[in-house]
Amino acid sequence: MITVSSCGYDSNHKKPCNVSYNLTSDEYLALLVKTDAWFYINDELVETRPNMLIIYPPKSTIRYGRDEAGYNDDWIHFSLKDTDDAFLTNTDIPMLKPLYLYDFRSLANIVESLSKAFHKNSAYKNVLVDHYMHLFLYSVMDQLSTLQSEKVPKYYLELSQLRTAIYNSPSKNWSAQEMAESLFISVSHFEHLYKEFFDISCRTDIINARIRLAEFYLSTTDLSVKEIADLCGYENELHFMRQFKKFTKNTPTECRKNHSQITTF
Repeated sequence: MITVSSCGYDSNHKKPCNVSYNLTSDEYLALLVKTDAWFYINDELVETRPNMLIIYPPKSTIRYGRDEAGYNDDWIHFSLKDTDDAFLTNTDIPMLKPLYLYDFRSLANIVESLSKAFHKNSAYKNVLVDHYMHLFLYSVMDQLSTLQSEKVPKYYLELSQLRTAIYNSPSKNWSAQEMAESLFISVSHFEHLYKEFFDISCRTDIINARIRLAEFYLSTTDLSVKEIADLCGYENELHFMRQFKKFTKNTPTECRKNHSQITTF
């Protein structure tokens, strides 16, 4: 079984950061870095691009940061039993190497689900966490294998990067016209490919990204509903409240109350 000691998602640093520490003798670390950053890897400074995965083996020295505010990542500290340790060391997942995979968003979604399972009081918590960790690692392996075989569909990588950018900055005024033009394809072709690849329309995905960000602010801050609406890219509070209710079946106030009840259980 894979054991997780700590994990989280969308860790957004409001100030420049410089992180440094050492892993224990049985502790791995996986970071999904959503912004540009710098890392010291084998004592060498490496500048990294957004949407990067890096996995550290036990006893590693961790040092990374960003000289501007806004560093954002998902993280998992985990350890393995002997059988799982052999499984990981025998895979083709490189350690101590920045990896740029074609569907970063799907990995971030797994870490989000993992984190929610980890922080929830459940009789099946350990089993769920173990399954999510295996899903995460197998998904990484699958993407690496697909990249090596050069079977990634045309435009998938570009659209996946755009999708991650939408979830990283959902408040931006995203335009299908502008996104299509960035790929030198028509709007209709862009919208068709987006739906085909991700099984959701681009417009609905943008709304999902904004609602997800709103849920994060509602559960972690005391910001007013109007302030959250502004931060999530809505021009007025009423439109935000209507759309939030439509997509979550709860009002923003109900969402905040429900989360408060869960965290104080």
